[in-house]
Amino acid sequence: MDVSVPYVAPLCYAREDGRHEPFLRRVGTEADRKKTEDFQLEVLKRKARLLPRFEKMCTEKNYTFRAPLEEIYDFCVLEYSFSIWQWGTDIRSIPETSASDDTLLDHLLAISGPSYFIVDSPTLSFFVQAARELGYYGYDIAPFKPYLSIKTSKDYLRRLMLPEDMRKMKFDKTLSNKIVRFLKKNDPKMIFIYGQNDPWTAAGVTWLKNKKNIHVFVEPGGSHLARIGTMSEDQKQKVMSLLRGWLEE
Repeated sequence: MDVSVPYVAPLCYAREDGRHEPFLRRVGTEADRKKTEDFQLEVLKRKARLLPRFEKMCTEKNYTFRAPLEEIYDFCVLEYSFSIWQWGTDIRSIPETSASDDTLLDHLLAISGPSYFIVDSPTLSFFVQAARELGYYGYDIAPFKPYLSIKTSKDYLRRLMLPEDMRKMKFDKTLSNKIVRFLKKNDPKMIFIYGQNDPWTAAGVTWLKNKKNIHVFVEPGGSHLARIGTMSEDQKQKVMSLLRGWLEE
């Protein structure tokens, strides 16, 4: 391997790493964060009215879950803030809290729908790997506690995403420790690309300093979709210059 250009590249240290929740309390502007949280609170306050349609949609799609439907609804709401920032959705697209029930639910389903939590998820293999060694993120339930049917979101990945026969599996830090040691002791030709607003960047290797060959670029305002092609001209030119120089060696 001569050159690597990893996109996103989180390096989580635990099944619920702990750095993503504080990130979401800082990302964007205060007004953006308030609008996001206000929406989450509103769909929780209207849960009794929205849950029947939520259930109807799940039934029509033959979704099955490892937890009661009301809990799945709650987790969709908790996932909302992570998802909307992850994919760079325009915060201005969030409906006002005075919007109709249908408008609010349609938006919730579009951003963080229940298919994420289904038993036969196409990303099951990734969830197993995340639970075993890649790590994942948690949820801050403090602002929403009065409206939740769950007392805690802790260990949700194991409880909601893993088959019964894998729930006793423990998280193994060997891989993350090995990667950290490798990056500290070595200096391979690597260009890490992150989006400033992507919650996964909270677990990025942005702490790497004083390397000649390892370069970390954070796209201002960027999301999970940050790529060389989405960067500013200045960043793009720097990346392309590095790549050309390495490939000509």
